[in-house]
Amino acid sequence: MKKILIALVVIAAGLYWFTHRATSVNSTDAPGFKPLRDDALAQKYRPYLLASEFGKPQALYYRASRSGEKLYITYHYVWDREVNNAEGWKPWLSRNLYTGGLALQRTMFGKGDIEMVSLVLDGEGKVESVVYETALGHSPSDFSVKHETIRTARPATPLVFKVISWNHLFLLQEKPPDPSAWLDLDVEYFTQPLWEEYEMFKEKETVLKRNRAHEIYERAPAH
Repeated sequence: MKKILIALVVIAAGLYWFTHRATSVNSTDAPGFKPLRDDALAQKYRPYLLASEFGKPQALYYRASRSGEKLYITYHYVWDREVNNAEGWKPWLSRNLYTGGLALQRTMFGKGDIEMVSLVLDGEGKVESVVYETALGHSPSDFSVKHETIRTARPATPLVFKVISWNHLFLLQEKPPDPSAWLDLDVEYFTQPLWEEYEMFKEKETVLKRNRAHEIYERAPAH
């Protein structure tokens, strides 16, 4: 019995060490960037989403920064949750282990589901590039969705995206439908209290505590 107890203590200690050891240590420094807040500018360049079966975001936040003549803006769409309601054992596991049940997603990242779209504006105020994540080879019958980062240079504006997966990944619409199908969301500044509430940044990341998607220039708020 004593050997079993010792073995259990060793296993527990090993699991604690594995799940709490730092996998990376991050800094809030972003050399060359100057954070700024410009609500009117953020509203002007905001991307639009199409109405979809995956629900309407409950909020749209932004943070911005300047580097030289260029302006950088990242928009964060916030949903209350993400869930794969498809049939099959893999979606069932996803609902009961990751997005619900044990709720590993919340433990690892924080509450809700947040997806981002990042813009770079040139010195003339034109969109030089847009970066977002899409679903690669997505099938609702899978446990998870593989992310693929897309960077598009000189996209047509206004930017309109379609949500194409249950975890709210995007597809840029080259020929968007009539504006009546667009979700018109007001943009709010991603204040520091909200940033911390959603656990966007972790100075020390571990197996069970990871940063949410954001750009490095967002780590310091505008004052």
